[in-house]
Amino acid sequence: MRWDDFSVYDYVDHLIFVLAPDADNRPVYRYLNKAGRERLGKQRDQIEGYPAHEIFGGRAAYSVYRRQCAAWDKAGPTEYEIALPIGTQTMWARTSLVPIRDADGTMIHMVGTSHDITAERDQLHAHVLSASSAQELEDMVCMAAHDLRSPLGNLKTLADMMRKDFVDHGDGKSQLIDLIDSISESALSVVASIMGQAMGHGTDDTCAAFDLGEMCDDIMVLLDPIGTHSVSYPRVKIEADRTVVHIILRNLIDNAIKYSGQPSVKISIDMGAMNAERLLFTVRDNGVGFEDKAFDMQRSAGGAGFGGFGLRGAARLVRARGGQLMLCRPQSGTGAEIKVELPGRVLHEQSGSDTALRAG
Repeated sequence: MRWDDFSVYDYVDHLIFVLAPDADNRPVYRYLNKAGRERLGKQRDQIEGYPAHEIFGGRAAYSVYRRQCAAWDKAGPTEYEIALPIGTQTMWARTSLVPIRDADGTMIHMVGTSHDITAERDQLHAHVLSASSAQELEDMVCMAAHDLRSPLGNLKTLADMMRKDFVDHGDGKSQLIDLIDSISESALSVVASIMGQAMGHGTDDTCAAFDLGEMCDDIMVLLDPIGTHSVSYPRVKIEADRTVVHIILRNLIDNAIKYSGQPSVKISIDMGAMNAERLLFTVRDNGVGFEDKAFDMQRSAGGAGFGGFGLRGAARLVRARGGQLMLCRPQSGTGAEIKVELPGRVLHEQSGSDTALRAG
C-alpha cells in the first residue's frame, strides 16, 4: 500500500480524516473515511481539497477551521473538543490530530480521529449542576444546625441552673433534669457532627487552562448555528472551572437570545481580572432588559430567575463555586447586563475581541 493511500481507513468504524497543506500551507481535507462521510452525509468530491470552513455550514465552519489551523501551526500531537451540527442534531466530538513526517522530519500531513462525546458532556454538566444544588442544600443544613446550637446550649445551661441548690424530694424531678441535660448534650453532639460533615464536603475544584474564545465559538455553534445573532467575545486564555464557565455563559447567552424581544440580538461578552485570583465576566445585550421585579428579587433573595434553569440556576452554580452573579442596569439605559465573579486568572491575552462569524 502506498503511503498516500488512505482507503484502509474506510475499514475503521470511527471518523478518521487526513489534513494536508494547500498552496498557502493551510490545512485542507485530503481524505475522510467512509464512516465520516456517512456521518456528514457528503461525498469525497465535496470534501477532498477543501478547508473546513468550506465544508461545514454556519458558525461551526470557522470554529473547526480555527482549531485545525492551530494544530497545524503547532505541528505536534493535538487534542480538542468541539461542537458540530450534524443534520438536525448537535454533537460534541473529541478530536485527536497526529502529525505524519517524512524521512527528513518534515510534516507531510496530519491524521485526525473524532469520537462522539455528547453523552459524556451531558453527564458532566448534569453532575456539576447536581453538585451545586447539593452544596446549596448543605449550606442550608449547616446554617440551620448553627442556629440550633444556641437554644440547645441554653437548654443545657438551664438544666445546670436547675440542678444548683436543687432538693430531691424523690418525685422524679431530678431524673427529668438529668434527662434534659442528656438530651441537650446529645443534640449538640449531633449538630456538631452535621456541621462538620456539611462544611467538609465542598464542590470539586476542577480549574483548568482553556481558551475562552474557543469556548464561546462552541457555545454559539450550539445556540445559533446559522449565525442569526451577533455575539462578540475576547480571545483570551484563562484558568478557571471550565465546565462551570461553559454552563453559565451558555445560559446567559441563551437567555439574552430568548428574551431579547428582537429577531436578531447583539450580545457582547467582556472578561477581566478583578485581582490575581478572581475573574469578572460581563454579558450585555441590546434587548428589552430586565423588569424591575427582577432587581427586587435579587435584593430580597440573592438571585433572580426565569423559567427552567435560567438565572436562578446560574446564580446557584456561581455561589457554589464561591462567586457572585449580579443583574445590572446598563449605563446606556437599554438592554440587559449581567456580571459574574468567579475564581480564576488570566493566562494569556490575545489581540482584542472577536465577533462570532455569521454563516455564508
